[in-house]
Amino acid sequence: MIFTPIASSSAGNAYLVTEGESCLLLEAGVSFRRIQQATDYQAQRLEGCLITHEHKDHSGHVKKLLENGVRVYASPGTARTLEEQEIIPFPLAEGKNMSPPFRLGPFTVVAFRTFHDAAEPVGYLIAAGGEQLIFATDTVGLAYRFPGVTILAVEANYDDEILSRNTRLPESRIKRVRNSHMEINRLCQWLEGLDLSHCKELWLLHLSDASSNESRFIDLAERAVGPGIAVRAAGKG
Repeated sequence: MIFTPIASSSAGNAYLVTEGESCLLLEAGVSFRRIQQATDYQAQRLEGCLITHEHKDHSGHVKKLLENGVRVYASPGTARTLEEQEIIPFPLAEGKNMSPPFRLGPFTVVAFRTFHDAAEPVGYLIAAGGEQLIFATDTVGLAYRFPGVTILAVEANYDDEILSRNTRLPESRIKRVRNSHMEINRLCQWLEGLDLSHCKELWLLHLSDASSNESRFIDLAERAVGPGIAVRAAGKG
């Protein structure tokens, strides 16, 4: 299984997961043309698109995907908020943190609840070819351990020290960032509590333009996960 960022920023988010000849699209925050380019103009290879929540940098191009025959999946709350009748909601029962597994081609998918200022935000556990990918962005934290994970793609949005020095941001914006996005030191604490004995790759997602430092974030994450795991930051695209 191969994880490939297309774009990762507040301007737009989209990622590809590839297993053999099949692909999954994660998020629809960039144009259909860019998605076509990322699939070598073979969008028919897409088994579907998984949306984490309704904010436009993650879902703004859902309608174009649907018009081009790509099936789009989201939590019931996200589907209702987006108001696109063709979106397929997967079950996420009240009081349950995870959905039942569902299949999209060679991929087995489980959605899990995340913590963000959206209707019903989720992340995804995706399994294929004996590997497991965890995808979680736009969340203030994670409450799961995910034993056996081989690829992690998780939010590392800001550094609180840098954010505190940013005098250009209004206090309301700073408060929102702290209450809805993952801070790098919080991420590292979570990583240190995981069993990463099978993990080979860590992607840092959604780095803030104003409140992050890519090289420092990679260094901190490398210390948290230890040797043998490739740590990369997804670019803006």
